[in-house]
Amino acid sequence: MIAGVGDGNMTAPTVDALKQVIAKGVVVVRSSRTNGGIIRRNIELNDDQIGTVASMELNPAKARVLLQLALMKSKDAKTIQGYFDRY
Repeated sequence: MIAGVGDGNMTAPTVDALKQVIAKGVVVVRSSRTNGGIIRRNIELNDDQIGTVASMELNPAKARVLLQLALMKSKDAKTIQGYFDRY
């Protein structure tokens, strides 16, 4: 889980570190610590290329709960993105 700035954005070194973690099978959700806004896919960062999940309308705390529940069903980032798209 990343609580980034703005649209869940982060620095280039952080993105590089996340790529390494994602390559090992860890699911990473991008959220924002700002007061509002939707974290959409492929806007600030290319989620498809990196392999991250966009939290959509969920703040970091709510996104963490959904991620915990989603990981009980699947470890696939695309499947988990579907949960974030629906809920």
